[in-house]
Amino acid sequence: MTNPVRRDLLTYRQSSSAIVLNHQRQILLIQKTIFCNNEWDIPGGGVENGETPEMAILRELEEELGCNKFRIVSKSRYIYQYDWPDEIIVKRLIDKGEAYRGQQRTQFVTKFLGRPDEITPNPSEIKTIKWVDLNDLARHLTFPGQLSGLKLILKEL
Repeated sequence: MTNPVRRDLLTYRQSSSAIVLNHQRQILLIQKTIFCNNEWDIPGGGVENGETPEMAILRELEEELGCNKFRIVSKSRYIYQYDWPDEIIVKRLIDKGEAYRGQQRTQFVTKFLGRPDEITPNPSEIKTIKWVDLNDLARHLTFPGQLSGLKLILKEL
């Protein structure tokens, strides 16, 4: 599939993501329905018109995880920016009429205040979730720059 839009003319989609910590200081990872079985990420999504990144991450956590028991602890100064492959740019253009070069993520650390059974992933977006110890992240975060970016935030905060 050929990209009909010049990448260098496109902007980045604004999004928010959250490192969600539980009472045991484990991090919540999600597996989106579009991911392969070995691909994991932290929760998050796009910032909609009229939203702040803080509003967007709390909305996304509730939409993706079916729960609103999250509290923002801190906001990172580090913006995770990445380019999408051409096929994703073209797919978004066809499906949504939007063309972006990639995403710029405002990143937060949040605390999960509920019980594990209160999280009910939205099956239209999330295949499964997993709580992971910090020393086990490298086995799960395989996208380019993903692990090093997460470590930067954890070190910063």
